[in-house]
Amino acid sequence: MEFDLIHRYFKTPFGELAQANPDSVLLGIGDDCATLRILPNHHLFTSTDTLVEGVQFFSDDPSSVIGWKALASNLSDLAASGASPLGFTLNLSLPKIDENWLAGFSAGLLDIATRFNCPLVGGDTTSAGSNPLKTLSITVFGQAPASHLGFNRAHAKIGEEVWLSGTPGLARLGLLLEYQRRGRLEQLCKGHELPQVQALLAAMPAQLRQIAVSQLGMPVPRIELGLQLRGLASACLDLSDGLSGDLAHISNSSGVSAVLFQSSLESMWRNCWPEIDQHADAAQLLKTLLMQTWRGGDDFELCWTAHPKHHSAIQSLGDDLTCVGVIETGREIWVQSPSAGRTRVASLSYNHFAEVPN
Repeated sequence: MEFDLIHRYFKTPFGELAQANPDSVLLGIGDDCATLRILPNHHLFTSTDTLVEGVQFFSDDPSSVIGWKALASNLSDLAASGASPLGFTLNLSLPKIDENWLAGFSAGLLDIATRFNCPLVGGDTTSAGSNPLKTLSITVFGQAPASHLGFNRAHAKIGEEVWLSGTPGLARLGLLLEYQRRGRLEQLCKGHELPQVQALLAAMPAQLRQIAVSQLGMPVPRIELGLQLRGLASACLDLSDGLSGDLAHISNSSGVSAVLFQSSLESMWRNCWPEIDQHADAAQLLKTLLMQTWRGGDDFELCWTAHPKHHSAIQSLGDDLTCVGVIETGREIWVQSPSAGRTRVASLSYNHFAEVPN
């Protein structure tokens, strides 16, 4: 049964993609080990992520969306390292065999694997036993020229600029919308935060709602941007757990402080939501949006630092790249407001052992 499932949903549908990469995939699914070849004078990059039902995804999420996001989260790590994909392995633990779920999962996984030319080269499918929850782990492999050693989190330097891609916090809005739809919004928002979030969700236009839900379920890893940042960025990471906590990793590793400009962050949201200033309570809506930006993960956008001399070169890479701050001495994250001055930002990021499960 296990080998039949592997052939039907993984080896057969993914075989064409592996065969299209004969120079890098020497041996794929079907043997004890996959054999990959990296280009001469290149380094190997690898990353692993695990998704657990009820924690990283809802039990009733479309399985095609789960398949997409499972690989997207790993490819985002390659993007944050400036590496191009080589292939990936999949470990799948299931409480029971559900052919419809597997068909959708395989299709979503194949969609994103094909888009980023990242073939499935091996893995394992096993019973979860008495555990009623699905668990899936992906390990992705990538490569980059030996002259590029990645974007070390410890390489941020005083005077460098802080940049963001996309609109970090959008996936958090998608999660809030999903919890609201399920009548469980109070599980994510405590005390005075709940009415503020309810007002924000009520004010969001329909198009922004759709974008937010899509960002949560089917984020697009910034592989191309990561490659373009070679030679431009110093430190870089992907925003998987929230801006405040993820940027703190750079701050702590580099022994520096990051000062973010409130006006730049608000401009980022205005670009995404142009009508917001027409709302009677625009100031409060922007304040709530910034709070969700600090804590919202799963956007898989990039955050990096770069010398100011690279400002124009980076800006030319895309309209959705925003310079939002500067690196200074210290070891904290601060937000600079034109009216309130400088305020320290506490880490509000996702904590796997503290958050309420989905």
